[in-house]
Amino acid sequence: MSCLRCMSTARIRLERDRVKMTRIALVSCSKTKMVHKAPAAALYRSPLFRKSLLAALSISKDVYILSAKYGLLKLNDIVEPYDLTLKRMSPAERNAWSATTNAQLRERIRAGDVVSAYCGGDYIGPLRRALAETGCQLDEPLSCLSFGHRLQRLRALNDEPTLDRTFEQFYRLLKRLWIAQGGGRRIAECSGNLIWPKLGVYFVTEPEPATNNPHMPRIVRVGTHAVSLGSRTSLWNRISTHRGTGQGGGSHRSSIFRSHVGRALINREPQISWPNTWGKGQSAPKSVRDGERALEKEVSVAIGDMRLLWLSVPDSAGPASDRAYVERNAIGLLSRAVTLSPTMAASWLGETSDDWRIAVSGLWNLDHLFAKPDPAFINVLEAYVEITTGQRPAPEHSIAPIDWRSRPARGEGESPQLDLFAGPDFGHA
Repeated sequence: MSCLRCMSTARIRLERDRVKMTRIALVSCSKTKMVHKAPAAALYRSPLFRKSLLAALSISKDVYILSAKYGLLKLNDIVEPYDLTLKRMSPAERNAWSATTNAQLRERIRAGDVVSAYCGGDYIGPLRRALAETGCQLDEPLSCLSFGHRLQRLRALNDEPTLDRTFEQFYRLLKRLWIAQGGGRRIAECSGNLIWPKLGVYFVTEPEPATNNPHMPRIVRVGTHAVSLGSRTSLWNRISTHRGTGQGGGSHRSSIFRSHVGRALINREPQISWPNTWGKGQSAPKSVRDGERALEKEVSVAIGDMRLLWLSVPDSAGPASDRAYVERNAIGLLSRAVTLSPTMAASWLGETSDDWRIAVSGLWNLDHLFAKPDPAFINVLEAYVEITTGQRPAPEHSIAPIDWRSRPARGEGESPQLDLFAGPDFGHA
């Protein structure tokens, strides 16, 4: 009986330790950088860094950058450009870097954690001993690989052939929608008097074309509504909060989109005396709102010049709705593709955002970034493009896979062609 009790206690401890275990990812910096200060994740520009960053983000929410100048950086640390590498350091300087970085790592890593290092030997080599002493497990996906083979390994880890193909299919479908809707509606000219579907997904485009698709403007935000059970918000309700009032004002506390655009405007023109209350609190007295009025108008101008495409997606409100499915997968796809190959012009306002997720992803979104798209996504998207453009009748039930919120990602190469109206086992009521 005593042995059984000990075995049970051991299992409980093992399960408890497994729950406590954290997966942490490390990515080494690169020589190629932005010419101005930026969040660390956006500062480094080399293809190897971006591929490594995406691979790290695919397995962990705790990602850090190993910097030759700063040691360990969080992705949102604002960093000035610098010209320093470990290879050009003296042995004494490298020892000092190692001591500093090891101390920073010890503050964040516990025994039992798994540390995945997407780094070359110059950066991870001086840290191996200290990591081993913490009792963590070190995983080196790029260990002992040449530069070219590291790129190949990362291409496989990120499943880039499938990503490239899906990205191309996505923009081809959105171009059909763009043509059918006459290039979309300019947000400043949108109103509740226009015909809108009651329930849907919207895509915001910038005036400038995508660098990889010069025949269509680049998508910079994907959004939806009514993803809570019982929600009665309409598509126009959501769009109107982003557009602002007819007088050019608006409330960034009611629209996270407006809040992010305002922060980027503040960063782009720091010489202007902008209000220091922006983004603070869920409500504000009239005196504060009066002080923010000029910036609200600037935000309305910036957003008003963007254009809007929309999909009619009329299923029931809730987190498992087809609207939530389309939004999540579109954001995941676009952010993953743009992280690998930026499609935004250097003048894009989001480049001055102090949130690394916006600057890296090329989207004015924060939720669902870098999520791997579901294999059925393109099929579902195509169906709703055809429904919206009148080529197919609206379905009687949701058509996204019934278990899409809970099922794991499929293996590489799986991309089944699905019959979107093929009975109750596929859709859900």
